[in-house]
Amino acid sequence: MAERMIRIIDDLVAEVAKEQKLNLNLSTENLGEAHGLIVARLSQSSKPFNEIIKELFNENGLDKQKIIDFHKRITLGIKHHSIEQHSQTSVGFENVSIIATNKYFENKRLAAYLERSTRYQDFSNPSYYVPKELNEEQKKEYISAIEELFKTYQIILPKIEAEITKVYKEKGIVEKESNIKKKAFDCSRYLLPCSTHTNFAMSANSQTYRALITDLLSIQNAELNESAKEMQKELEKIYPALVNETVCKTDEGRKNHLNTNNKINSVKMNNNSEKITIEGNSFENIQNTVKLIDYTKNAENLICYEYLVKEGFYPTFENGKIFLNEKEVSENEKKEMLTKMFQYNTIEEKPHRATELANYYFETLLDFGAGRDVHRNRMLTWIDSYVSPEFGFAIPYYLTNETKEMYLSALKKSFSVWAKLVNSGINKEIAQYVLPLGTNYKVFYNINAKELHHVSKTRTTKHAHYAYREYVHQMVECVKQVQPNIGNNIKDYFEKEQY
Repeated sequence: MAERMIRIIDDLVAEVAKEQKLNLNLSTENLGEAHGLIVARLSQSSKPFNEIIKELFNENGLDKQKIIDFHKRITLGIKHHSIEQHSQTSVGFENVSIIATNKYFENKRLAAYLERSTRYQDFSNPSYYVPKELNEEQKKEYISAIEELFKTYQIILPKIEAEITKVYKEKGIVEKESNIKKKAFDCSRYLLPCSTHTNFAMSANSQTYRALITDLLSIQNAELNESAKEMQKELEKIYPALVNETVCKTDEGRKNHLNTNNKINSVKMNNNSEKITIEGNSFENIQNTVKLIDYTKNAENLICYEYLVKEGFYPTFENGKIFLNEKEVSENEKKEMLTKMFQYNTIEEKPHRATELANYYFETLLDFGAGRDVHRNRMLTWIDSYVSPEFGFAIPYYLTNETKEMYLSALKKSFSVWAKLVNSGINKEIAQYVLPLGTNYKVFYNINAKELHHVSKTRTTKHAHYAYREYVHQMVECVKQVQPNIGNNIKDYFEKEQY
C-alpha cells in the first residue's frame, strides 16, 4: 500500500530544481517566521521594509535565533498571534484517506485547499488506509469489504457511462464524450471507500497549522495522530518557534465531551424507499434532505437599515421600523432596496455586505461524497456527525436494475462490517473508514444570505454534481418560503437531472 507523505511544497520545488541541475538558490528554512517578524516591526519602526529586513541578518545570513527568540517572547509569550498570520506556506499531502482529508484536515476556515478529484480521475486501482485500531481478524473483514467496493466501482463505471450515453441519445441531448465520462465518475464515486487514498495541498499560516495539529492530536485516531506528528516535524523547519513539538500539544480535555455509547440508532423517515437490513438494524435510502430550523426573523429590516447607514444615509430604527427623512420606509421600498443590494457588485456578482445580517440555520442529511464538495465553502458554520449508515445512504442516478443490485450488494457488505466493528467496541470514528462515499451524515449548516448567494450561484449550475445541486437548491427554496424578498434574489440555476 502507498505510504503517506507530508512535505512543504517549496522544498519539493527545490528538490526538483536540484535534480534538473537548476541553480535557483531556493531555501524555505525559517522564512515563515521571518515574514512575521518583518511585518511585526512595522508597528514600532518608521523604517522602510528593506531597512527592517537588514536587521534580521548577521554574517551567516538570517539571524535564526533572533527570530525564534522574538516569536517565543512576543507571538507566543504575550499571545500576539496576528503577527504569525503573515507567515503563509503551502504543504503537500500524499496518500491520506479521503475521510481524514475532507472531515478533519479541510475544516479550517482561514486556509485554502485543493485535492485530487473523483470527477476527473479514475480511482479503479485500489489504494486505501487500514486503521491500526483493528485486530487481525477485523482487518481481514475490513479489507474484504473495501476490495468489494473497489471491484464494484471498476465493474459499474463503464456500465454507467454506457447508460448515460443511452439516456442522452434517447432524450436528444448532445454532449461531449469527456463530459459523459465525468458524469460516470460522479455516479460511480458513491462506491469509493472513505478510506481511499487521496492527495491534497493546503496553504495556511502557522497559527492555523498549529491549531490543526492540536485538533488532529486530540482525536483518538492513529492516522490523524501520526499525520499531525509528521506535519509538525515538517513545518518546524520553517516555524522552529511557532510549530515546534512543545507548543503543538494534545488537548486531553476534549475526550471528556465524546459519547462513548456505541449503540446503533438508525434514522427513520417512514418512506417506502430501499432499505438495507443488518442484524435487525434497518438503514434507509435517504437522498439529500434539508430542513430550515431557524432564521433571522427581522432580517429584511436589519439589512435595509444597515445598507442605508453604509451608503451615507441617516435612517433611524425604532420599534422594528425604519425611518428615513422622518418617513417610514414602506414594504415596496424595502423590496426594491433588497433587489438593488443583490445586484451591488456587478463585476463579481456579489450582494451588498448588509445581506450578511440574514442568517439561516439548516439541519441536513446528505451523502459524504456530496458533503465533501459543499464543505469547501467555508465562510459559514458547518458542524457534522460521523459518516454512518444510521443516517441512511444515497443511490446515484443512471443505474440500471443490474447495476443498482450490484451497488446495494456492495453497500450491504460494507454496512455489515461497519455494524460488526461497532458492536465489537470499535468506536464510530474508526468504523466509518469502511463505509463508501454514498453513506450519509448529518450536517448543521449555518449560512448568511450573502454567502448562500455565492454557494448557490456556483453549486447549482449544470456543471455541478447533481447531488449538491439539489441540496443547495433546497436551501434556497426554504429561504424563499419564509423571506421571499431575500430568497427570490438569490441566484439559483437549478435544473432537475434528466435521467
